[in-house]
Amino acid sequence: MITMYKWDNPALQQIWKRLYAHNTYVFPYSSWEYNEQIYKYIKVKPSTLCQKNYFLVYEEDQKPWILFPLYLKKNTLHLFGENISGAGHLDVLYDMAITSEQWKKALGELQKIFPGKKLLLRMMNERSRLFPFLEDMAACGTTAMMTIQAEEERVCVKIPFPDEYETYEQGLSRNARSNLHKAYSKIRRNDIETKLQVIHGPFTDTALLSDVIKIYTKRESERKHRHMDFFPYLKHRYFSALAWAMETLDSHYTFCLFLNHQPAAFMTGFATNYNEIVFPYVAIDSTFSTYSPGKVMIGESIKYLQTNTSIRGLDLSRGDERYKLEMGGIRHYNYRFEIQL
Repeated sequence: MITMYKWDNPALQQIWKRLYAHNTYVFPYSSWEYNEQIYKYIKVKPSTLCQKNYFLVYEEDQKPWILFPLYLKKNTLHLFGENISGAGHLDVLYDMAITSEQWKKALGELQKIFPGKKLLLRMMNERSRLFPFLEDMAACGTTAMMTIQAEEERVCVKIPFPDEYETYEQGLSRNARSNLHKAYSKIRRNDIETKLQVIHGPFTDTALLSDVIKIYTKRESERKHRHMDFFPYLKHRYFSALAWAMETLDSHYTFCLFLNHQPAAFMTGFATNYNEIVFPYVAIDSTFSTYSPGKVMIGESIKYLQTNTSIRGLDLSRGDERYKLEMGGIRHYNYRFEIQL
């Protein structure tokens, strides 16, 4: 059976946290804490003030197995936060032991509540426990219990690394190692002072937070050939669920590379349940591009994490830019599933 909960019901929070805790299939964007920021944001964004949200829990023998966080737009159900969060990956919440049959039963129950509607699951990563279930159902075509269309939506890149930096570096291509050494050599030749600052937990340094958001909006403006940074900066700094999450979540990490006391590159993300960090924000200040600050930042961040944590992977999210692959990145993919209920 499916039970519908209101957001402010304490039972929903309890179920949500239980399904997320230690779940190695889902990303931090599925956590209760992150979605709290999304819920706050929809209350101040004019286009989402009247949004119809649904939080539905599928249970068997009084045990919650699946939580559908959804919103309805026109005739289509979307994953909660898809239109706001800036998340690189989205998913339904579920018990890690969920079976294909339980997933199909839950969809059948959802169909009874929303007959004729479409369920659109965007940004679902191939890591998801539900991915093989959906892929199999889509492959069945007209013989499946529901019509499901699947398509690859976005390529992403993550950098796994071992316990020792020397081993990591030796695993890079000869050309990548050479380029990385050249970047460090150029910094030394020009007497550039280098420092990596790591923020873990709530981002309380408001001045630095403003600086890194300025780097991000400047980089976005360069990429989009935009001539004005001010209003995009205000949006990302003060009216962004992602920025609010940076300021409040214990799972938050920011790595900022300083060259001569100036922030030259940064990446901001959130720790996962499987010893990686997923980064929705990665940007360099083009003023320092001659020093390859992005590569140096990644190298220094890996050294820090190897020494101080059990984290052994950097998920740089959307896009397969050359520098990500040079630094040992491997591609993984987000998919889009459209289900006719």
